[in-house]
Amino acid sequence: MVSMRRILAAAVILLMAGCSGDPGGGMTPSETPRVSEGSSSFSVTSPDFTDGGELADWATASAFGGQCTGDNLNPALTWDGAPNGTATFAITVIDESAKDFVHWVHVNIPADVQAVARGEGDALPGSDGATGAGSTGYFGPCPPGPDHHYVFTVIALDAELDVRPGVSYADFAAAAADHILATATITGLRSGPA
Repeated sequence: MVSMRRILAAAVILLMAGCSGDPGGGMTPSETPRVSEGSSSFSVTSPDFTDGGELADWATASAFGGQCTGDNLNPALTWDGAPNGTATFAITVIDESAKDFVHWVHVNIPADVQAVARGEGDALPGSDGATGAGSTGYFGPCPPGPDHHYVFTVIALDAELDVRPGVSYADFAAAAADHILATATITGLRSGPA
């Protein structure tokens, strides 16, 4: 398995070279780090699912013509152990099993915020980026088939990012690349149709 340090190094090299992992010119989610880097004590947990556990029906979206019919509530997350110098956090949710489909990007969460309650993603300070569905905010799982892996990542950053609400994942990744202090992940599974 490739180490996350190598993935981070590759992402930085790609950014510096002006290259990208997709034809649209942006960095894809698989090119950014998603496991704990930079701080061995930085972690994220959820009372709503265990790492590698199944995501509940209420966490799924209601979308794609009835393919899924959930309540679209983000699971609760708690993170701690961020390194010194953390100024903000970001949260991303990526479906690794669907070509890195983006389900959530939330940026510029103040450093004193270290949790989000179930269904309260809209109340988080900061701003939402764009999802792969073209919406902003949390867009729950809606897999067309079995065993999709949803990687919830909390990223500790040393600065507030100069990005607008609705920022694309690629633009978020480019803005964050030089400011990442540590990342922590938890993965939820979901099979569909949901």
